[in-house]
Amino acid sequence: MINTNYLFEDPEELNPFALPDYSTLDFVSNGSHIYGEIMWPSSEVTGPKNQGRPCVIMLHGFPGTARNDDISHALCRSGCVVLVPHHRGAWGSQGKYLISNCIEDAYNLAEYAHSESFTEKYNVNPNQIFLLGHSMGANSSLNAGKKLDWIAGIIMLTPYDPTRYLNCAKEVYLRSLLEEGRILHSDGIDVIYDDVLRRREEISHPNAFEEVKDKNILVFAGKYDSVSPIEEMILPLWNKLATHKTSAVQKLVEYPTEHGLIGRRISMIREIAEFINRVIA
Repeated sequence: MINTNYLFEDPEELNPFALPDYSTLDFVSNGSHIYGEIMWPSSEVTGPKNQGRPCVIMLHGFPGTARNDDISHALCRSGCVVLVPHHRGAWGSQGKYLISNCIEDAYNLAEYAHSESFTEKYNVNPNQIFLLGHSMGANSSLNAGKKLDWIAGIIMLTPYDPTRYLNCAKEVYLRSLLEEGRILHSDGIDVIYDDVLRRREEISHPNAFEEVKDKNILVFAGKYDSVSPIEEMILPLWNKLATHKTSAVQKLVEYPTEHGLIGRRISMIREIAEFINRVIA
């Protein structure tokens, strides 16, 4: 079990021969270098029965300004290895930004974290790898995680389903969001939009139901979220999950917040840690 005592508190002593630390992530996804950070806890933390530690891959949303470092540091202190990548075309990583590329990056990173070379180097339990994403990153977590039979869990913070507003009166909402991605390296808004349009059936969140209905899933929603309204973005999939009987750990948490869940970050981190512990118990 990860040690939740250290979610918001440092240990009193650190073994100088087993220090927690971080390093640069440089991973090649479909020919492009993905840059970011790898964080690991003290090497004294080995997980249950010395079988390795959980690993959480944290996927940023659009355009990637919200890094959610509070989550990554809390989970690392508590005993998780944490990967914090920047997707293709985002914040120095190579390649072009596309929603489909983000999904591919998430899938490729998960396979990398699951590989023997990674699990041995960072003492990771290959059966305890989680995908965690915020907003558009939650879309990546869902659509990559649904293809991975071995994934331990999918954690979605105010998930954004980019297919919900296609060809409807609210299409302007998606285009206005894409306008905020000027910092990203891409071929333009129309190309990103067309990429979603072509893959709408494949990446639609409700359409993922059959592939995720028996997976461990934790979803966070903001009651006042104007970017990912609960009725539009979350309930279409969640209502299907709620009526399905499964032994998997599945939970929807709603907070009285906006899209970034600011005002309930501590509660959210505790929920994430509890979810991870329930899954790996």
